[in-house]
Amino acid sequence: MPPAKGKGNGKKKGKGKGNSKKTKSRASDPTCNCIFPREIISNILSRLPVKSLLRFRCVCKPWRNLISKPNFIAAHFSHSSALQRSGSSILLHTRHYETSDHVVSLYNPLEESVVELESPHPCFFPHTVVLGPINGIVCLFQKALGDVITLWNPAMRQSKMVPLSGKKPDKRMYCWVSIGLAFDPEENDILILRIFCVAPSSTVPNHVEMYSTKSFGWKKLKCDLVCNIISYTCLAIVKGVPYWLALITDEFGVRTVLVRFDVGKKVLEKLPMPGTGEVVHQCFVAIDDSIGLLTREERDECYISVWVMDEEDGWSKKCKVGPIFGFDRIVGCLRNGDIVVENENGLLFFDPVTSSVKAKVSVDNAKKGSYEISNYSESLLLIGGMLPVKKQAKDKLARQNLIRDCLNFVETSLS
Repeated sequence: MPPAKGKGNGKKKGKGKGNSKKTKSRASDPTCNCIFPREIISNILSRLPVKSLLRFRCVCKPWRNLISKPNFIAAHFSHSSALQRSGSSILLHTRHYETSDHVVSLYNPLEESVVELESPHPCFFPHTVVLGPINGIVCLFQKALGDVITLWNPAMRQSKMVPLSGKKPDKRMYCWVSIGLAFDPEENDILILRIFCVAPSSTVPNHVEMYSTKSFGWKKLKCDLVCNIISYTCLAIVKGVPYWLALITDEFGVRTVLVRFDVGKKVLEKLPMPGTGEVVHQCFVAIDDSIGLLTREERDECYISVWVMDEEDGWSKKCKVGPIFGFDRIVGCLRNGDIVVENENGLLFFDPVTSSVKAKVSVDNAKKGSYEISNYSESLLLIGGMLPVKKQAKDKLARQNLIRDCLNFVETSLS
């Protein structure tokens, strides 16, 4: 006697359901049937560009979770930074020769391309300064009061405006504000420093505030140093430590010193300057994880001297690069050792060994003398409160509304 149809069909359905569940669970993680272990997959993904990883977050939930983990973000940035020596991206900051609108671009030496980025600061902001990056995070602010501070991840296209502290130092004692960016490796914390600068003849110590991206708050730091910092931003950042050039008055008279922020002790300290003699132009740079100085001497304008400071032995002159002809000023130094200078047509990348031009870079309609460069490594790091960067306002009414909103934000943060 044949079996009842209901029983036979019921068994088959039950078996079918079991198979469908297994198929569904396997499909949720595409790595479960992969021949590579998950550690190798993680290693492969950590070497990919941010743009690819943002797309791969949509592959499956495990990949999305992996790409968002702090350990993966740190590993990815480590690989991204390692590319700097073989030729990675360079952040360019320029101004339009007619309108003085600021432009932030990214130069890719492998593709020899310059791409304009969507900056969180409107292009028509007249006094925008670009600082950093540290761990892929760039700081933008307005001089000379050091306000409208914005943290920005260009690769992730997200930013966050930082409210100012409620403390208001006496304006009669301080001339302007200088901003610095630092990194505390012990706390894994990116720090913003606001130094209220005094005149060279002042006896009042500098007022120093520090913002933590972990606690999202400002803190007044103890400062016994009295110095006149002569720039609106730190001149170099080496291993997360910012450096400034300053004037101090002591028993030796008025002299120039180097000032740096001790990240561990959270204090400013002064350092000596090298005996360079008379220079036409100088530029502080990071050289092999040390603070360095590139100088163009008045007596020999075709050569660039390279100075490096050692913690124990102090400053020493490492080499003299040249002859280099046809440039106006020194712009910086790349991590691969190339020296960057500016002429009337843009930037020239020089090989310090052969003194030959390796590359020529220019930004359309850039004002002469406005070029600023930074070594840039992509990062997945996001600071709490970051939002997608909006497109620039082009028409006059939109610009006016944007300026009004920024002023309201600054007034609210100060009240």
